[in-house]
Amino acid sequence: MEDILAVSEETTVTFNEDGSRFDLEIIEAFKRYHSNPTLDVNLPLEDDRGNTYLAHEAYGALFKEWKNIQSKWDRMSLFYSFWDQSQFEKLEDWQVIERFVKDRYSKKALQYFEENMSDKREFTKEELVSLSKLYRVLLNNPTAKEYIETAYHNHPEDDAVKVEYATVLHIIGNHSEKELSHQVFHEVMDKKMQLNDTESVFDCFKFSEGYTDSSIFAMLYLINTEADNDTWDHVAEEYYYCPVFRYEHAVQLAQTDNSLRALAKLTSLSQEFPWFRTALESTIGNIKSMRKQLNDPDFMEKELQEFQASLKNV
Repeated sequence: MEDILAVSEETTVTFNEDGSRFDLEIIEAFKRYHSNPTLDVNLPLEDDRGNTYLAHEAYGALFKEWKNIQSKWDRMSLFYSFWDQSQFEKLEDWQVIERFVKDRYSKKALQYFEENMSDKREFTKEELVSLSKLYRVLLNNPTAKEYIETAYHNHPEDDAVKVEYATVLHIIGNHSEKELSHQVFHEVMDKKMQLNDTESVFDCFKFSEGYTDSSIFAMLYLINTEADNDTWDHVAEEYYYCPVFRYEHAVQLAQTDNSLRALAKLTSLSQEFPWFRTALESTIGNIKSMRKQLNDPDFMEKELQEFQASLKNV
């Protein structure tokens, strides 16, 4: 069992309705930080005198900051930064890559790879999968394919490898490779659906033991089943790090007459992934369209200039 915290000297806070949610999310964040949904975490916390505290009681300052963050993944990012203080050195290389990629710091992940992993002659299957995800997020799909093909060649029966291999093949493959992609993916998905007592296929994509970690196939299921906005929002909490997923989520919002939410999502997407040409072009077009609707020629002028400058550099 992992003892994740030692009680600090921060001022404790009185329990309120947000406390139980914080207590759950800080444990979830710890498991995500280590890329291990089955990690056994030790709570409540105990100090040297034997007094016990819930996480929100022991970490009042962190709890206070957490309460002011609306987005699930922005709250996770807060926890990730918190865990860096005590846990970063304990991570294996592939876990560091995952930590940065899932936290929307793909350029930091790339820097870590270049400084700490690029000289390796052989990679573990976990490293190959994480590097494939990294290069997918960077929209460098050919390089992603190189890594995951190596993993699939060496570990063709590993479910995590098969899912990532199928994901990359769907993105970049020719017609026959796309057919193989769907075959490989559904081998894994069908097995999981049989093993898991679940009411929804989308539960298979959520962080849990043996989950199916594919932003692209999650997106395809959402599109093909004509999922409603609530379902999109639910699954989006898992794949906020994937620019392609977030773009399609914005498209879904626009198609369901949620133009302001769509624009907000495109804006944050273009700011966090300024190398994503399609998102930049769409964001610029949406700002100009909104200017006409609002009869406001200066609407989001600062952001428009920012995105136009980024577009020139792509």
